[in-house]
Amino acid sequence: MPISIADKVLRLSMTTYPFINEAQFFPALSTYTVDRVFDITEFGQALTHFFRGNPFFAKCELIELTFDSPEDFPLPAFQGLLSDRYESFSDSFLVASVTYRSEPHTQGIFTCVPFPLQDGYKCFRFHQALMKTLKTGQDEFLIARGLAELGIRPDELAEYLPPVETSRTGGVSELPVGFVESCGTPTRIGPYLDRMKTEFLERDSENMFVLKNSLYSPDLPLGNSLLFLPVPRSVVERSTGIQIRDYYHAEEKKQIDELSDVNSHDEFIEAGEARIGKMIATPNVFCVNNYGNVSAHDGSDIDASHGTLTKYQWHMPMLVLGIAAGERAGLSFTITIRDKAFNFRTVPPVSRHEATEGSVGARRA
Repeated sequence: MPISIADKVLRLSMTTYPFINEAQFFPALSTYTVDRVFDITEFGQALTHFFRGNPFFAKCELIELTFDSPEDFPLPAFQGLLSDRYESFSDSFLVASVTYRSEPHTQGIFTCVPFPLQDGYKCFRFHQALMKTLKTGQDEFLIARGLAELGIRPDELAEYLPPVETSRTGGVSELPVGFVESCGTPTRIGPYLDRMKTEFLERDSENMFVLKNSLYSPDLPLGNSLLFLPVPRSVVERSTGIQIRDYYHAEEKKQIDELSDVNSHDEFIEAGEARIGKMIATPNVFCVNNYGNVSAHDGSDIDASHGTLTKYQWHMPMLVLGIAAGERAGLSFTITIRDKAFNFRTVPPVSRHEATEGSVGARRA
């Protein structure tokens, strides 16, 4: 029986990264309004459903984090927490229940997952499925059904899982970039990409990478199906935002079509090595990551008072941030929840002194 395209995308993503280390974990935080916070026992019970029929994860490290206020756990602190608290990174992934003393009706779900196994959008969907499971007490992950609907063979994925480097490499807590966050009015894709073109040219970048999830529609909150779609400077310069979109859509089709001829384990290894080689060799890259409008998954459809998403924050793993850290490089990412577009962009990192002062309040209480 032929391997489905969805299955091939997952296999290619795993073989793109020959191993997993602490620099390849993806940190993300969903923030909710709740009538009461869910305790750690409820988290544990809900997560049992995620592991049922899951080809990648059989357990996780589950912890509680309490801060005085949301300002004490900002985006730049995510990587430091990963390095300081997540000692068993080689054995699982991290899930944290986040609460705040000043806001008893606010709760966060924070995760750090290995990027070769789960991309950012799938992390977002995992968070929302976990909150929905907490609210209903039923399995809202539906892992086995999602895999079956996509024609994914979970028993065969084990041979593609990259090995984990168990020793810490050190030096992964200090980010190679800083972040600027803003909240604005949602825009359509054309004007959004017009803005990305302006930022691209202002940074004098040579290449644009559009980070696009190739499995947006299915409900499966698992796996890495992220594509890095290159758009050269010559195309960006002469194109409107809509024309840039059309170009990377054509590139997406090309990459998916190329998977049609990849079938054996050795062919996936070869394709993965070629893919990561091209990504690393591409100079002066400006990355664009647009999650779009995710309001349909904000949790307001079921027991809204028990948990409704108000904000989602994330950044790419250190492996990708390194690509975006050059003088002519960068990363701009956005997500729309109801009437708000949350925008993030990278800037040169702050000094060690400024970073120390800014992160004092972000230490765990």
